[in-house]
Amino acid sequence: MNTGSACRRHAPRPARLAVAVLLAGLPTTALAAEPATVALRPGTDIQAVVDRHPAGTRFRLEAGVHRLQSIVPKNDTLFEGAPGAVLSGARRLTAFVRRGSVWVARGQTQEGRVNAAEFCRSGFPRCARPEDLFIDDTPMRHVGSRSAVGPGRWFFDYDADEILIGDDPAGRTVETSVTPRAFGGTASGVVIRNLTIEKYAAPIQAAAVDAEFGPGWTVRNNVLRLNHGVGVNAGNGSRILDNRILDNGHAGFSGSGTDFLIAGNEIARNGYAGVDFHWEGGGGKVTESDGGLIRSNCVHDNVGAGIWADIDVRRLVIEDNLVFGNADNGITYEISYDGVIRNNRVADNGQRGQGWFWGAQILISSARGVKVYGNDIDVPNGYGNAVTVVSQDRAPYTPAVGNEIFDNRIVIRNADARVGAVTDVDTDNAVVAAGNRLFGNRYHLADLTERVWFWNDAEADWNAIRAQGQETGSIAHTDIPQKTPLSCPSVPPTMDAR
Repeated sequence: MNTGSACRRHAPRPARLAVAVLLAGLPTTALAAEPATVALRPGTDIQAVVDRHPAGTRFRLEAGVHRLQSIVPKNDTLFEGAPGAVLSGARRLTAFVRRGSVWVARGQTQEGRVNAAEFCRSGFPRCARPEDLFIDDTPMRHVGSRSAVGPGRWFFDYDADEILIGDDPAGRTVETSVTPRAFGGTASGVVIRNLTIEKYAAPIQAAAVDAEFGPGWTVRNNVLRLNHGVGVNAGNGSRILDNRILDNGHAGFSGSGTDFLIAGNEIARNGYAGVDFHWEGGGGKVTESDGGLIRSNCVHDNVGAGIWADIDVRRLVIEDNLVFGNADNGITYEISYDGVIRNNRVADNGQRGQGWFWGAQILISSARGVKVYGNDIDVPNGYGNAVTVVSQDRAPYTPAVGNEIFDNRIVIRNADARVGAVTDVDTDNAVVAAGNRLFGNRYHLADLTERVWFWNDAEADWNAIRAQGQETGSIAHTDIPQKTPLSCPSVPPTMDAR
């Protein structure tokens, strides 16, 4: 297809001359000047440079590590990284004193905001402390006392302004995160692309790149990694596209607001900080939003759920994602309304779920009006559930009804897995059973007498679930297809289209 620029290149000379003459007669202010590009070398105070330039300026971060920068952009500002440009919220530690079996760095006065400390998992007593310690780009575990320091473990004595590590730092790169945020503020139309943004001391539930309060930000083709809290937070009109969101402490992404698009990203291995992921954490969560779209992401091996919508999310569409190997549910739609979960491939999630109907490939939890269709769902042997609806007495309580699960391909390799609806409000068993529908699905399981369905407070096999009026038009096969390894595809640049 010819583009507009290609057509102009082949236009006859008289037309070009006519355009040039026309433009020459206009005042200088009428000509659309190309925005200036300002080069930023490592060591430059980026915020000071931003403050000196007008809205709409283009900034190019040159190759190298730009340390301890925190930037509040102006409207329509673009930040672009040259190959090898890194924004780091960490300081290198090079001066250590040996004390017995530990090494000590003195003069460490940084101390960030603590959020949600009550939600740390066992063995991670300081998950809410935003400071991290990295040795050769690997986060060490932050322990709760000097005596607990050892190989792979460190302690920040905030009273003594000392960091203690249990690994010999000789010949290694040791860094500690200091700065809480790389980008944030209320400017509109900001573009951030082609950067590595890493090792920011973002508190739990806060992001290294925070677009929540600035409408219409585009965050594209970046690597967001090793930030203590969240990699990136989306807001109204955000476009989070084609990034690698990897190895962040709490979660890969978060979001709220309207009309956001999260697409084409790899979101993997987030959750190292040790936050209780049944409370929150893993791939990413959106809350209090309307009309968002999560499309064509590869979400895998996160310590927690893969994709999670929670608390008054409306009309969210989750489509065409590959979601596999996450510790908890693959996709969760919770205390929310009118969602669409379609055409996803969801497999091998829920190994560290809490039993019962949790740890599902797709979970509808105390939500209404959710349509789940066209998905390829594979429950592994030994753990996890398939698609479940859970209705709980959570304010503002209404039974989880109006949900439809149809036209999915569901492979069940685990005879203890569940498909169905359950409530912990006993008087609502019949309401929940009558108010949700299963139909037109294609099942693969070892034996049709396996009671993998649960409906109206009772287990059911293939014949029993159909006797209750469910699974009309569905088909069940007694063959289990061979398991195939899953990996992220090479995804072309995402088109920003609905």
